[in-house]
Amino acid sequence: MVNLFLLTPNTISLIGFEIFRFEDDQTVEDWDNIQPRLGPNFSGRSMVDGANEVQDIEKTDTNRDRIKQFVEYILIKRQLDHFAHYVHPDLVQHHPDLSDGRDSLLKSLQEIQEDSTYKIIYSSCHRILAEGNFILSVCEGFRSGIHSSFYDLFRLVDDCIHEHWCTIEPVPPRSEWKNQNGKF
Repeated sequence: MVNLFLLTPNTISLIGFEIFRFEDDQTVEDWDNIQPRLGPNFSGRSMVDGANEVQDIEKTDTNRDRIKQFVEYILIKRQLDHFAHYVHPDLVQHHPDLSDGRDSLLKSLQEIQEDSTYKIIYSSCHRILAEGNFILSVCEGFRSGIHSSFYDLFRLVDDCIHEHWCTIEPVPPRSEWKNQNGKF
């Protein structure tokens, strides 16, 4: 089960994804990715609006495989010349720093920092969860040189990414972990 939630402790709004694993009707594990709620983005979209009705249940496995390929070849291996093959030109974007359209997301993946490294680096994918046309990828990498976790939720239509939500959270150093389970 995956939840998208909004918290407002002490007037600071937070948003995140939370994943639960159950055994015998009891929660035995959970993972989350939480960040401050930002926005609206340049297209006027929030981090939580948009389509929310699951469709194409029969295509769950196909859609999971499609996003697995996208994550592996586009985000991790950076084969950006194939980007348009996966993402619709009129992508609906909920990332607080981006605007609608395929080009905005592509430009963000191509952004170079002063030290000549990419601003966004996906290094590994830990899990991909899917239900119908909604697919969540849980990845690890770096944002502006900071070790980070990336939870990206994609909505597919006709094998193409039409909508994107995400949260990005710094991964604390091991010395600050509350347990030995780790982030992933």
